[in-house]
Amino acid sequence: MTDSSTLTDPLAALARGIWLWVLVRGILAVAFGVIALIAPGVALTAVAIVFGAYALVDGIMAVSQAVRVRNSFKAWGWLLVQGILSALAGLVALVLPGLVGTFGGLVVLWTIVIWNLMHGFAGIRSAAGASDGRAKTWGIIAGVLTLVFGIVLGVLVLLTPGATLLGLIWAVGIYAVIFGVTLVVTAIQVRIAAHSNGATVKTA
Repeated sequence: MTDSSTLTDPLAALARGIWLWVLVRGILAVAFGVIALIAPGVALTAVAIVFGAYALVDGIMAVSQAVRVRNSFKAWGWLLVQGILSALAGLVALVLPGLVGTFGGLVVLWTIVIWNLMHGFAGIRSAAGASDGRAKTWGIIAGVLTLVFGIVLGVLVLLTPGATLLGLIWAVGIYAVIFGVTLVVTAIQVRIAAHSNGATVKTA
């Protein structure tokens, strides 16, 4: 007779380890976006600090998440890379408030552009290794949105650097809310899938 524990889908164990971390990351992203949207007149220095703090915390949580699931998630290496890049971008952004004028603002913008491009690419590769179809779909959507945002922001910085600086708060705020909601939905979908799977195993 086969022990019921051997029938447990790996998704259940994976979800228990990561769904809460993904949820927290999503909530942090939404909070960051809302703060940026309700205070559009804040200085670029404040935006750099908020973005830096968010990227640093997000990166640390992603690294922790990757280490936790390294034995059950085949794409954990991409998640680790995503976390390291995010943490490094956060550190750079936190140091930048010491730079003044347009140069400092442009460096902040390019840091955000590069972070989005790398974060999006690593996120897509990480999501591609997910075993749950819904989690994979939402993860890939989040990665694509991140890439698109990075590309659009990069083009704007090249064409209209001054106007882009003024619109930075709104752009980053809207993006953070969308990305955060996507992460929250992903976490809920994974949690529901794991719960349903667990119930099926118990009744088998």
